[in-house]
Parts: sequence; structure tokens; C-alpha cells
Amino acid sequence: MSNLWRSFLGFSDDDPKETYEHAVGRAKHLLEEENYEDACRILRYAERFHHAEAMFLLGWCYWRGQGVVEDAGRAVKLWQQSAALNYAPAAKRCEEIKDFINSL
Repeated sequence: MSNLWRSFLGFSDDDPKETYEHAVGRAKHLLEEENYEDACRILRYAERFHHAEAMFLLGWCYWRGQGVVEDAGRAVKLWQQSAALNYAPAAKRCEEIKDFINSL
């Protein structure tokens, strides 16, 4: 991937061998800094390659409308996909939603 595209998609310019795991780590840091747009750009790219943690974090962005348009349905779908990849926090979130719906 060219450096221009790597930069656009949120990968580090100074490390051409950066992995999705490293990029997601940078996205988490951007979320802490409340730089939601850049974080979501990285997370959406990692999501395309089925990175479970990225999908989980992007779900929260959709749930809260941070860096993306608020979309609870998209958030739940991302959490379900992440849970299907055996990401425990996503499975827990899906159970919380299921319990809430059953309590109505």
C-alpha cells in the first residue's frame, strides 16, 4: 500500500510495517483525545478486515454518534459481528442488550 493511502487510512507514516493491532491502538488513543473522526477512519478500515476489537470500538462510536452519524442498529450489528469473532467485551455487550430487551 502506498504511503499516501496508508496515511489516509490512519496508518503511521514512520512505520510501513504497522499492523492492524498497532493502528487500532492508535485509534484508541485518538478516542481518548476525543479525535473521533480520525479514530473512526482507522477503525472502519480495520473493520473491513474483521478486526474484532476495531468492530467493537466502532460500535461504540455509532452508538454515541462520535465521529459518525448515530446509528444504534449499526452499533448492535458491529457488536454482534465482533462477538462472533469471540471478542469477549462484545459478547458481554450483546448479552446486556438482550437482557434489556427481554426486560421490556
